[in-house]
Amino acid sequence: MQFDVISDFYLSNLDNFSWDNKATSQFCIVAGNITSDRSVLYTVLDQLKNYYEMVFFIDGDLEHKSYNNDLEASYQDLIAGINPIERVVYLHENIIVLNDILLVGTNGWTTFDFTYKSTVYDTMQILTDKDIMSEQHANDIFKLAIDDQHYLYKSIEACQTFSECRNIVLITSSVPKGELIAHHNDYDGTLLGDMIGNSGMDKCLENDTLKKVNTWIFGKFPDELDYVIDDVRYVNNPLDTKDIDIYFPKRIDV
Repeated sequence: MQFDVISDFYLSNLDNFSWDNKATSQFCIVAGNITSDRSVLYTVLDQLKNYYEMVFFIDGDLEHKSYNNDLEASYQDLIAGINPIERVVYLHENIIVLNDILLVGTNGWTTFDFTYKSTVYDTMQILTDKDIMSEQHANDIFKLAIDDQHYLYKSIEACQTFSECRNIVLITSSVPKGELIAHHNDYDGTLLGDMIGNSGMDKCLENDTLKKVNTWIFGKFPDELDYVIDDVRYVNNPLDTKDIDIYFPKRIDV
């Protein structure tokens, strides 16, 4: 089965957005950070669905930017806004079965220690001292990151018993493994790097006793990556700062 992978549009409006002649697969996976504007997000997803049989979306940090003081309300609003869009599926706490493939998605957030430059609490202190975020908001994000770890652990464990499922695709906005960004000077061992991923998230693979996880799609990192590590393919496809006119989805086979 083939999927188009896209993420990290960082749109402020719809002025230059068009998906004409871009779709290459039956399904599309959107790995977060499309826009902070909910009306723009819903319009993009509504447009994308016209080019695919189904579109699968997971949120990134950017989708919650306007709700930093109430992330629970942010999630409820996303659910209420996305659910009415036909053929668009919000993957938050929602496992999808496609033939023998299971799609398991979650944001992932950050544990603030992704490259182990400093401790979780040291990073949080730097962020609050520099007024990048409040202590309460940092604590809320950390809690969500731990919750997302547990969600992946439990989901993968439960999926081992599904005999009809032979393949699991994980989808997160956050980067799942530190070694994926070790080559990048702006991220390896830096504050930026410590905030781009969830340091405990990949431990969920320990529960994949039957080796059903074969693909991990992620976002957030600005460079395109496609690596196989321990029989799992890690792949992203960010628009980031590229021109959307010359940006195309990355087609993957599962």
